[in-house]
Amino acid sequence: MTGELPLTVQVPAEDWAYAQRRIAFMEALLLRVVRERRQLQEWFTAAELAEQRLPGLPGTRAAITRKARRENWLCLPVKRQDRRSVAYHVSALPPRAFDALIARILDLPALDAGSFAIADLPKPQGVAEPVPDNTAPPWVLPLMRILRNEAHGDLSLAWRTLPDHLAPGTVLPDVHEAARILLRLGLA
Repeated sequence: MTGELPLTVQVPAEDWAYAQRRIAFMEALLLRVVRERRQLQEWFTAAELAEQRLPGLPGTRAAITRKARRENWLCLPVKRQDRRSVAYHVSALPPRAFDALIARILDLPALDAGSFAIADLPKPQGVAEPVPDNTAPPWVLPLMRILRNEAHGDLSLAWRTLPDHLAPGTVLPDVHEAARILLRLGLA
């Protein structure tokens, strides 16, 4: 027995997409409730959806009802303003309409506004130049010195302390590339 417990479940893509949309709505709903201490609706009639003028939805109550029937949206019989109607769950909305509704709940700018904030990304390290087959990269000699003098043969310890021993501007490869180079040189 390996002591492992692999937990894999096959979920149809449609069910997975529904669950993801439901989670996104619940997160937005929770945020709004916490912010404003009020409850938001999760079910909308065709008339309410038409008033929202969400992208990806027809503009009239009748057209939304036809689309909902054709696409088999999750619905619930309701009574609103002294008349019986059908309300549709937000997760049944088309993706663009759903995203626009979430954006309105969160008070986000419109998707088409084009005012996306650019995150401050760290500057990437320089790209290591290809090394000829008969030479070792500039980090190999310091690594060998650390292995012999400080790490006493412990390669993982030597690798962790290597950045402190390199000259400024020396590019350190990722672990896999370093292992490949060390194997090629016969050092590992």
